[in-house]
Amino acid sequence: QQAFEFRHDPLGFVKFAWNDIKPHDWQSEVLTQIGDKLQSGELTTHEAIQQAVASGHGIGKSCLVSWLILWSICTCVDTKGVVTANTENQLKTKTWAEVAKWYSLWRYKHWFKLTATALFSEKEEHEKTWRIDMIPWSERNTEAFAGMHNAGKRVLLVFDEASAIPDQIWEVSEGALTDADTEIIWVAFGNPTRNTGRFREC
Repeated sequence: QQAFEFRHDPLGFVKFAWNDIKPHDWQSEVLTQIGDKLQSGELTTHEAIQQAVASGHGIGKSCLVSWLILWSICTCVDTKGVVTANTENQLKTKTWAEVAKWYSLWRYKHWFKLTATALFSEKEEHEKTWRIDMIPWSERNTEAFAGMHNAGKRVLLVFDEASAIPDQIWEVSEGALTDADTEIIWVAFGNPTRNTGRFREC
């Protein structure tokens, strides 16, 4: 089996890419829901797959985030994505560190290069078009979230510890995810620490 066979089957990919690993039930449920939406063919031209998960500490949230990032980039050529989190420290020391852990164990790591701020194709001609970037959010600089276009291919947007990401970043991102005939996957994870804001609404 090859990676591209799992384009619409993130759960199957996880089990295959890490040698029959057994995700927790809740992780399997999230992966299955995303896969079902991709397979349904019911997505409208400008509709994104949007998945929000409220979770506590130590249950495998960062692990699931990493699997989604690695599945997404590996199963669709020229996937583009952005990963952010509530703080730059969280993003670097938790979210991206977990990506590095699963990347090191990954069946397909020879296809991609992982740096401190990005995961991208080893093929030089795809280096700028087939990549996922780790970007701290800033209310003074929202361009990274306004430029999420990749018509006809796949876009992945990940918000980790999303409760503390300001509404402005959500709004800019939402306005950008409008490409026609594109697989747009927007996932938000975090502890439900606030009773207001976009993550609470999700």
